[in-house]
Amino acid sequence: MFTDGRYGNRDILDLQIVDFVSSTPLMKMDYANTSSLEMASSRVYAMGAGTRRIAWDGEKTATLTVETQIFSLEHLAILAGEEIKRGKQNVYKTEILPVLADNTVALKKVPVGDVVVFPFVNGLSVKENQTHTVTDKTITIGAGATVQPGDEVEVYYQTEVAQASKLSFTAKGFPKYVKLIGDTIWIDETSTSAVGSQMVCYKAKIQPNFTISNSAEGDPSTLTLVFDLFPAKVDGVDTLIDMIVYDDQD
Repeated sequence: MFTDGRYGNRDILDLQIVDFVSSTPLMKMDYANTSSLEMASSRVYAMGAGTRRIAWDGEKTATLTVETQIFSLEHLAILAGEEIKRGKQNVYKTEILPVLADNTVALKKVPVGDVVVFPFVNGLSVKENQTHTVTDKTITIGAGATVQPGDEVEVYYQTEVAQASKLSFTAKGFPKYVKLIGDTIWIDETSTSAVGSQMVCYKAKIQPNFTISNSAEGDPSTLTLVFDLFPAKVDGVDTLIDMIVYDDQD
């Protein structure tokens, strides 16, 4: 017979994120480094003869904070409140290339739209767009240009990629409500056996603030996801969180 014990935990939280309205699973993340659940409430007191006599509790709040160094566009889409668009996209490119003997420059990709060609001298671009024509991946330097064969140029252009995913952070996009299911393992102190622990947060909304840092040194970038938790009706009761501990040995 399963009985409650005294538990310890030293394991990650495997998190499922589900759309609150449609109940459609959005993603699963079983690679977060840390997670922390924080619950708080306000308390005010009636004072009498200089001491606290009666307490009133209220304004209960709860947050779940998850930190991960592995993330995907799905994480960012939840933060942005926008859909990921997949298909062809234009991406920006810049190349530093030599001017060949026939006054041409060979690009790596086929450009679309405008192309800008600057002389590149002593490690710096000179902001003088050179007259040129473009055919496929070849730029032909035109009459009146200041660059000669053997010189270097810096080329700015866009090119089309066949397969891409694009996420737009718009002025009107904000996170939607989700449901969170978190699974972890607790260890019973007496039996030393593992039990399953599942936390269900019925209604949550991620805070839209986040930071992604880029650095060639130190630790990898950490993405911090902070979910505000809200009550939802469960069997007629406004419930923030359900915690279920169960025998997971079957």
